[in-house]
Amino acid sequence: MKQIFFIICLITGTTTAFCQDSYVSLDGQIIPGKFENYKEWSKNPSSVLFKSDNGTVITLTPENCKSFVAGNDTYVSYHGTRIINTENALKNTGLFSPVLTTDTVNIFLHQVYQFENYKLYKLFDNKRTNFYFSDNTAIEELPFYETLERNIVVPFSGYKTLLNKEFADKNIPGFQEKINKLDYKENDLIDFLANVLNDKSHSSEKLRNKYPSETFIGVGLNANVGTLENIYGKYTFHQTDFGPSFELGLRLYSQRNFGKLFFQPYVNAFPLLSNFKDAPAKVKAMVVAVNLGAGYLFVKKSNFSFYAEAAGSLPILFNLQTENISGNYVKSIGLDDRITVHPELGVILNKHWNIAVNDMLAIRLPFYSNQQYAYKLSQVSLIIRYAFIREHSKK
Repeated sequence: MKQIFFIICLITGTTTAFCQDSYVSLDGQIIPGKFENYKEWSKNPSSVLFKSDNGTVITLTPENCKSFVAGNDTYVSYHGTRIINTENALKNTGLFSPVLTTDTVNIFLHQVYQFENYKLYKLFDNKRTNFYFSDNTAIEELPFYETLERNIVVPFSGYKTLLNKEFADKNIPGFQEKINKLDYKENDLIDFLANVLNDKSHSSEKLRNKYPSETFIGVGLNANVGTLENIYGKYTFHQTDFGPSFELGLRLYSQRNFGKLFFQPYVNAFPLLSNFKDAPAKVKAMVVAVNLGAGYLFVKKSNFSFYAEAAGSLPILFNLQTENISGNYVKSIGLDDRITVHPELGVILNKHWNIAVNDMLAIRLPFYSNQQYAYKLSQVSLIIRYAFIREHSKK
């Protein structure tokens, strides 16, 4: 057990070296490190706490840095205007006025799309959502707001005029129809830009998969808790044996709720050998469990996440044999009750490493060497996994 905890400490210490966070200083230097308060902000931050690799801690603001990368997200400094008229006249957000009104912001814009020199940025706060566009020159707002006239929604779609001016000379088939149907929404704007720029690496399907899928492998240490029960309740024997396990599976993140919800189908295999010294009796088998689970990240940061997960499990037992007091193994056949649940708690370190503890609720099997007994198996496991992340190509 001491060796397992040593491995955990070693992994925790070494994986922190792989942090991908950085920021660009005003003179253009790239400073690597990590963000102390990164949590995939739903609203644009105006300041963030950054710790460089040399140990220096700095509060980044739009005044002292050009941009920063936190996890998979890029933010750029912006000081300028934004429209505060509501972008949705049917909802109680933003300013309800037929007169165009702006205010000045000093904030980090979230980069939601990039291809060649073209970039799309998003600003979201309590007032409304604004989008900005850049073709490697100045960042310019894509203007849009709505008003109500006699209970009819009237849009001001200045963003269509700006994009039409930018791309009208590219001879894009059906361009005007694409502009006319373009909504002021993140996915629609990204799809439009990917289409007019012939950006095949940012298809709609890939864009929506911001949180990429993972393939993981893992090894574990199992405490297999076996119980041999007399069906009449007269005798009960307990035995705990330790053994290794191996896992192979997927982790698929939901593209909503900032990827906090995930689905986890996986297969794990382990040898089983329960030695009941008091009985005496033995149970042995090779177990392959098929698991389908769902989990949620309660803490989600660039270098640390904490989650809870539960999986329905079907253990498949190969060559299950039970040994009676005479020492004869009998190959098991017949019915049993083995569908169970795997609850799990774990942490994810720097995206790739996963350390988890899970519990297999008891399954019940006949003890075939003596029909007066039934065998129950439960399990507690400590697991270390490594995830291969399928990142989408970026240009």
